[in-house]
Amino acid sequence: MTTENEFQENPELEKQEQLARERVGDDKVDERMEQLANMSMEDTMALKEKADAVMMKISTCKNLAADSDDMQAIVKEYLFYTNFALSKLQGKSIVVDYQRFINMAESIANDNDQKAAFDQHGIGTAEHFANAIQIYAEANLK
Repeated sequence: MTTENEFQENPELEKQEQLARERVGDDKVDERMEQLANMSMEDTMALKEKADAVMMKISTCKNLAADSDDMQAIVKEYLFYTNFALSKLQGKSIVVDYQRFINMAESIANDNDQKAAFDQHGIGTAEHFANAIQIYAEANLK
């Protein structure tokens, strides 16, 4: 059973929000928070389910070759999830293009917070997944 207090204070969420504010600025974070607030509970839960499913696959991908069919299928699913999430958040159709996907790969490999999120599945997962994204982008988005 969920209690009201569970939604009032969450130190981890507060930390993530503060990091985001430092990284991209208050205006961007406020805009994203407003976008999230405008989503229906159904959309929010669908977003979470898709994110969890994709991250589960990413958590097992470290032993796959970056250019293997299996790994590239995971990257493709990550791209579809990203398009879905951004579209839901912004309330319009968003398609991640080559440059934006390359930028995402660079962020995953180099941004400390992004890297930590991926490397929680094993040291090196962030760099490995970023390499796989670059391979996918070169082959499919150029």
